[in-house]
Amino acid sequence: MRPIENLLCIASLAALLAACGVPEDESGKRKSLAGEGREETSTIRNAENIGYGGNAIADKVDGALDANDHRVDELNKQLDAAGQAN
Repeated sequence: MRPIENLLCIASLAALLAACGVPEDESGKRKSLAGEGREETSTIRNAENIGYGGNAIADKVDGALDANDHRVDELNKQLDAAGQAN
């Protein structure tokens, strides 16, 4: 197989994996899997199988997503408090 064909196969596989949706839980948020990170980063973790540091990257993305979720929760609390004050 030529290098360009290898690249196209890898790109196709990555696009296929990225297209897979992740269901939400009852609260409308995406759940974290204990010890495995969030479901959104499971495809990144699978990069370990082809020799990339997928777990390290996924851990950082998990941290960023968790921080974002926490920030959104804090902003929603502030909005609720401001709405009740009026």
